[in-house]
Parts: sequence; structure tokens; C-alpha cells
Amino acid sequence: MRKITAFIFTSLNGYYQGADGNIDWHSNGSEEIEFAQTKLQEGKTLLFGRRTYELIRNFWVGPMAYELFPAVALRLNQTEKLVCSNTLKQTEWNNTSILSDDIVSQIKKIKETEGENITLMGSGSLLKQLAEADLIDEYEIMIDPVILGSGKTIFEGINKELNLQITDARLFRESGTLVLYYKRG
Repeated sequence: MRKITAFIFTSLNGYYQGADGNIDWHSNGSEEIEFAQTKLQEGKTLLFGRRTYELIRNFWVGPMAYELFPAVALRLNQTEKLVCSNTLKQTEWNNTSILSDDIVSQIKKIKETEGENITLMGSGSLLKQLAEADLIDEYEIMIDPVILGSGKTIFEGINKELNLQITDARLFRESGTLVLYYKRG
């Protein structure tokens, strides 16, 4: 059985997006880039909602990504990716499959197969659906030391209680960013 880990970054006051969908406030210093490189070497399948997928794809397939972050860009382009969308019909990003219709059931079936563990990247509405279906095993929440005036919170609209147990924490000293690791309680 495959494990699903949700990785999401948030502001100090709990927003994963600013009011206009902006994520420019998220820190990408040298420690964070090293962290991303290490995480990508773990050989996980990446899972996205459509909006997060398009945002990430637009940057990581371009020449600037290879110029600024060559190891991360190479690994992201080689990694298996799943995107959940009822509107996206095709993709041009290497190693990407589209899941549509009853996404929760499809992800449950994928989770029950043998293979690489899965990391859900951002994707707030998908995170909510999978958390409510008890399909997320672990949460990695990266907290940036910034407070936003408004936006969307990471568990906005969730209809059930999630009991989590902290398993680890990591501080990026240069930026003040903190990563908290939780498992389902």
C-alpha cells in the first residue's frame, strides 16, 4: 500500500494563498531549495489539483527553472505526476496522467497498489477532499514567517476533525521558515 503525504506551505496565520491567489510570499532560499532537492530524490509520485499543477508546470518546464534550480527542474520533469481535473483533457508535461470524475475513488485505488509513495503538492481543495476521506497519512506543513491580510486557509471548509500527532520539526534558520511533520492520530 502506498502512503500519501500532503505537503503544503502556509503563512504564519494559516493562508496557503493570498487574497488574489498569490503565492509570491513563499520563501525559496538556499535551504528551501536544498530541502526540495532532497525531497525529490525520495522517488515519490507527485499529486496535484489542476490549478496547482498549472502554476507549477508553467514555471518548471521553462528555461528559467533549469537556469535557477537545475537539479530540482530535472527531477520534477522526470517524476511521475498525477493531476486531478474534470476540465483538463491533455497535458504536455512529461510523465503526467490526468485523473477525472470520481477522483477520491481513483486515488483510493491507486493508494492500494504497490509503487512509490505519493506526495500531494499544495492543492487546497484536493487536500480537503482527501483529508475528509481519510486518505492522507502524513502532513508536512511549511510555515513561512509572513502574515497575510486575507486569502484561503489550508483546511478551509473541512467538515471533520483531524487528530494529528507531531513526528518532527525543522527550522530553516536563514529564512525563519518552519516545517512541521504530522501523522494521522
